[in-house]
Amino acid sequence: MNRPFIDTRLEIRSVTEISGWGVFSREHIHAGEIIEISTVVVYPRKLMEVAIWACQAEGISDADLKLDQYSINWQAHGAVMLGWASIYNHSDNPNVKFIADYDLNLIGIQATRNIDANSQILVSYGEHWFNQKPYVKKVEF
Repeated sequence: MNRPFIDTRLEIRSVTEISGWGVFSREHIHAGEIIEISTVVVYPRKLMEVAIWACQAEGISDADLKLDQYSINWQAHGAVMLGWASIYNHSDNPNVKFIADYDLNLIGIQATRNIDANSQILVSYGEHWFNQKPYVKKVEF
């Protein structure tokens, strides 16, 4: 991985089951292909904790803390993925995986099996993500 890109065979579509967005294939994708490389904005983990505490002290509900939904662990820090990397929805049976390059602060999305055209691209957030955040799996794709 050496530079960010988004494969032209991908597109964003509305996903009514979750009242949100998802990434879909417009064409067939082969297992092993890297379909996106995104930059990662890294920040001290404590920064998000302090922001959440401050919002809660001000009476802002957890549901309104949208940025926290898109934050990930990045070694000993927190991070937000740019590009479309934060829009891939979760599945316990994903068809892609994340590949981290901690030196360049890049994250790749690689197909773990063949993906048919018009299929949603799904990644596993991992149980740890759900355990440390107050969100539940709304839909099983």
